[in-house]
Amino acid sequence: MIHPDLIKLLDSIDVLDILKDSVSYQLQKIQSVEKTNEGRDWYRELPLMVREKFDNYKTDYEHLSGILKQDIDQIKTEMNKGYYYWRLLHSACITYRNDLVECDRYLNQEFNLKKTEAISDNLALHGCIEVLEQHVIENDSS
Repeated sequence: MIHPDLIKLLDSIDVLDILKDSVSYQLQKIQSVEKTNEGRDWYRELPLMVREKFDNYKTDYEHLSGILKQDIDQIKTEMNKGYYYWRLLHSACITYRNDLVECDRYLNQEFNLKKTEAISDNLALHGCIEVLEQHVIENDSS
């Protein structure tokens, strides 16, 4: 059974929005590879096994995005089926956070804008990552 703390993430509208935004962002990054010549060249040069894994992630994130668009009870039912989609959520949240931090750095350097909670110091996003790291990441200290 899925840890109750994970299901609690789905119960907060703010947090659910963060999860949706993270998945949407991750999917957008994956899909952007197809939109430029450099991206298409990079993709073609990947070893077949890596390309297949990339394609599988794209499909899995598309499916996860569809799950997160359903009503809350359907989302909980789907997410209770296993940890795989929770792991994808973790990966999406980490990517989203890291890119937001990078965006903050860029804004600070280019325009002397200070860090804001709404960008990289987003407490809801940090909270999601903390819960996901506690319950969906395997412990390496076996």
